[in-house]
Amino acid sequence: MSDSVKTTVDPLLKDLDGKKESFRRNVVSMAAELKQVRGRLVSQEQFFVKESFFRKEAEKKAKNMEMEICKLQKKLEDRNCELEASTSAAEKFLEEVDDLRLQLALTKEIAETSAASAESAQLQCSVLTEQLDDKTRSLREHEDRVTQLGHQLDNLQRDLRTRECSQKQLREEVMRIEREITEAVAKSGKGTECELRKLLEEVSPQNFERMNKLLAVKDEEIAKLKDDVKLMSAHWKLKTKELESQLERQRRADQELKKKVLKLEFCLQEARSQTRKLQRAGDRRDKAIKELRDQITGKELNESVSREKPNFWDTSGFKIVVSMSMLILVIVSKR
Repeated sequence: MSDSVKTTVDPLLKDLDGKKESFRRNVVSMAAELKQVRGRLVSQEQFFVKESFFRKEAEKKAKNMEMEICKLQKKLEDRNCELEASTSAAEKFLEEVDDLRLQLALTKEIAETSAASAESAQLQCSVLTEQLDDKTRSLREHEDRVTQLGHQLDNLQRDLRTRECSQKQLREEVMRIEREITEAVAKSGKGTECELRKLLEEVSPQNFERMNKLLAVKDEEIAKLKDDVKLMSAHWKLKTKELESQLERQRRADQELKKKVLKLEFCLQEARSQTRKLQRAGDRRDKAIKELRDQITGKELNESVSREKPNFWDTSGFKIVVSMSMLILVIVSKR
């Protein structure tokens, strides 16, 4: 019985020993697996802690970036408002510049017309000066003629005086001869008186006729000379009056032309001063417009640079943080 029992117990013991060893092996392997799992859990917990820390930092960075984005948006809005204001001001300046250009064009046209009128006035003045020179020459010629006529009148008056004197002398001589004859007749006797009377009757009629003829001729010449003198004096007076009236007219015309020339010169000076002022104002406005355009271009460049800057949502750091957070969420969801 004992041998049969031993034979039946030994394989059971062997099985138990095998099972114990296999169980021990399983326990050892399970312990090793537990250690590995615990190590993995510790490493995963550390990784989770790191990921949570990184996630918090990423959230903080995201919040900070959102704040910065809000600030940048506000700055962009402010700059857009400034740009709109500057563009409106630039448009106003451009309108004012266009108005100034129109005014400059009008002033240039006025200046050109005034210059043309001044040139025409200068041409008229030159023509009138030539006419004045011609008239002064003619006046000088008339004055020379008048002086010649005056000399002729003086000579005629001298001739008249000399002839009147000679006529008086002849009459006095005739009267003296008659007196001498009458005295001689009175002194001499009657015989001689008869002879003298005969001689006087023969001689005196002839002499008296000759003397009367000469006196008549002289009287006619004197009358003609007087008429010529009267005519010359009247003609000279008329010429002098005409010359004086012409001189007054020329003086008035000269004064009027001088006034017109002065007015035109004053208008030209005013037009030139206005054009200079408008040109200066236009230059100032052009400089201001250039400065505004430079400012606008600078702002546009700054805006383009700011727009060209990488967006926070497109940055590599943000993408890495998002990918890590997605991995963490996947791992947590699996567990």
